[in-house]
Amino acid sequence: MLALYEGGIKNQKKMKFITNLTLILMIVFLFSALSVKAQLLELSGKVGGTDTESIILVKLNQSLLVDPIIQIPVHNGKFTHKAKLEHPEAFKLYLGEAIKGGSSRFMLLFLENEKIELNIYPEAFDKTYVEGGTLNAAYKAYNTEYDLKFHSQMQVFMDSIKSIYDTNNYYSDQMKVVLAALENSNSQVEKAVLYKKKEDLEEKDLDLTPKAKKLKDKSIQFSQKTKNYQQDYIAENPTLVSYALFMDDLIYKKETVDINLARHNYNKLSQAHPNHPYNAYVLGLIDAIDAVKIGKKFTDFTAPNLNGNTIKLSDKINGQVALLDLWATWCSPCIEKSRTMLPVYKEFKDRGFTIVGVAGEFNTTNRLVRFLEKEQWPWLNLVELDRENNIWQKYGVDGGGGAMFLIDENGKILAKNPTAEEVTTVLKTRLK
Repeated sequence: MLALYEGGIKNQKKMKFITNLTLILMIVFLFSALSVKAQLLELSGKVGGTDTESIILVKLNQSLLVDPIIQIPVHNGKFTHKAKLEHPEAFKLYLGEAIKGGSSRFMLLFLENEKIELNIYPEAFDKTYVEGGTLNAAYKAYNTEYDLKFHSQMQVFMDSIKSIYDTNNYYSDQMKVVLAALENSNSQVEKAVLYKKKEDLEEKDLDLTPKAKKLKDKSIQFSQKTKNYQQDYIAENPTLVSYALFMDDLIYKKETVDINLARHNYNKLSQAHPNHPYNAYVLGLIDAIDAVKIGKKFTDFTAPNLNGNTIKLSDKINGQVALLDLWATWCSPCIEKSRTMLPVYKEFKDRGFTIVGVAGEFNTTNRLVRFLEKEQWPWLNLVELDRENNIWQKYGVDGGGGAMFLIDENGKILAKNPTAEEVTTVLKTRLK
């Protein structure tokens, strides 16, 4: 009897142990499942007031028209999207019509592995309701504080500018002549010359009336205040929100970037976000802004021709005055400007001048092959397919279709985006 009793006690303890172990394993499994679920982006929402068929998400360093993008279907005004993100990241959110050129309006959205809900108002993106994500909350707080500090002042400037613009007292007489000519011109060649005249007037501060100049000076001071506010925010909050604000300046406002401050910001932000893909990209942008300046040596690179042979730029331009033409078959202004260089090339190609074109294409070179067969451009054209050599980034033109750089026989940059007339003037003085 005693043996049976002891055996029963042992069996009870064994069963209790198995039960407890099973309970522990179930708890571990449950928390594990919840943890896995929490590691997913769960994006959902509604789009009101439009019959759009999709929403589009584009990374900050991507082009809406040529890069691979995220396109999320919208059914009956609703959408859902799940994904596992390797890194939190900022995206530009567009409505589906944007991919067809129907709209360029967007809102900034931060995606991370959390639940995020949107209620999109197409006519007022800034009023779109965003719920979820610590970064979206931080970005909303930043914008709220920004508006409190600057919105009313900004409105005063806009109203004042509108007033003198509506009464035709904004542009100088010289600028009015150029703008009228631009409006009436159907020739892309002529437009390229007129745009350059417009830039020259702006650079010489001859583009505005005295009253408009005063407003411009005040707006510059106001702009500096907003820049200081943003910089203070970045210094105090090295989050991905700050990284996105910083990147936007590097891509679209590079002419006003303080290189030393940019490198300071990069060091702070990259240390706060080790291994983030923004780090290498941003460092490349800063290096390009610092390097690609008039008077500095050109940045060398290699790229293939259409036969697949790798060509080094310096091997083709060494000892010559050269025009580096970064263009693309999808960039109409680039093409029109390249065409203006045909007579220049013809006149000076045997006197120490050359042109090297680089076509920034995506996916395939089929369109480029057809284009060059038709155009018969006589100079060397290389290919930058899917940004494989980062040439656009190295030359600081990531935010556009391309650019031109005139380089002297010693490898120094003489001019950026010169007109055909300006190139001709330089060649006449340098080549005999």
